[in-house]
Amino acid sequence: MYIKVLLAVPDAKLREILVYLLRSWEYYVVTLEEGQDVTEQLKKHNPSLFIIDASFENKQGLGICKKIKSDFTTSYIPTIVLIDKRQLRRDLLSIEQGVDDYLIKPPDPIDLEIRIVLALRSAAHNFNANALTKLPGNKLIERELTRRIEERGQFSFHYIDINNFKSYNDKYGHIRGDQVIKETAGIISKSVKSRGEADDFVGHIGGDDFVVVTRPAAAEAIATDIIEDFDSRAVSFYSEADRQAGFIVAKDRGGKVTNVPLMSLTIAIVNNTREKIASLLELTDLSMEIKNYLKRLSGSNFMVNRRVLDRGPLNRKKEEASSGRLNINA
Repeated sequence: MYIKVLLAVPDAKLREILVYLLRSWEYYVVTLEEGQDVTEQLKKHNPSLFIIDASFENKQGLGICKKIKSDFTTSYIPTIVLIDKRQLRRDLLSIEQGVDDYLIKPPDPIDLEIRIVLALRSAAHNFNANALTKLPGNKLIERELTRRIEERGQFSFHYIDINNFKSYNDKYGHIRGDQVIKETAGIISKSVKSRGEADDFVGHIGGDDFVVVTRPAAAEAIATDIIEDFDSRAVSFYSEADRQAGFIVAKDRGGKVTNVPLMSLTIAIVNNTREKIASLLELTDLSMEIKNYLKRLSGSNFMVNRRVLDRGPLNRKKEEASSGRLNINA
């Protein structure tokens, strides 16, 4: 399997030298031209490494690096910036905040090769990205949640689970199942970007489980968008016969053959607007309790805790719950 390097270097002579070196080291090289949307190109090519000249886009290279590292869909990509000594002294803080490593221009070939190897090795060992969706995995999820709890600021945590995914995967196969997972990841990321803020976070625990960390004011709007988008697309995953029936014949989790409803979403939302969350364990327990309640309902639902679980409201809106679009405040 080749290792892809994305190269953003405006100087033609330096770019030619770097391409030659990288290819001689058996890397697959993709070059970017000024004027292209770097973030979109990173998402399109999904490189193992990004090398950018600080002078790229009229000396906006460092700003581009910051943007990449602040976007959860590209932050995992190791980034090396090429910079001259004068700019290095002036923008050292920006470098520390936006890149993984830097080299003075023109880079010494031996130094460049070593930095590339180290950057790739560090990314492989320290970043736990999900292989399928490329979203941050368990280690970064835990780190993000721990940071939010310790900072004691207000946040909302979404635990998102696809209902009846296992039965779908068993019947339609893992290739179709993987496509559902990837599309769901895209739906979640799009909703968070549309409704949330720059420092919001989306992670993929694994399988059909995702998390979102956002501000409380945006939590319900994000959950509503995710559910509406998922529900509008979910039927397209099935055959015409299954769509018409509204279910598939499959084994449930207990191994019994039954009519399993089409896939839907459960979104358990925990925020700390009234009660402080003291630990990651407490956050997990609260979200699991909400999730387990919602799993007993039909269709796609979300629920927000306004306080540490007060079960009184859980029995209130049974008529609303039967519609499959539950929004109640625990």
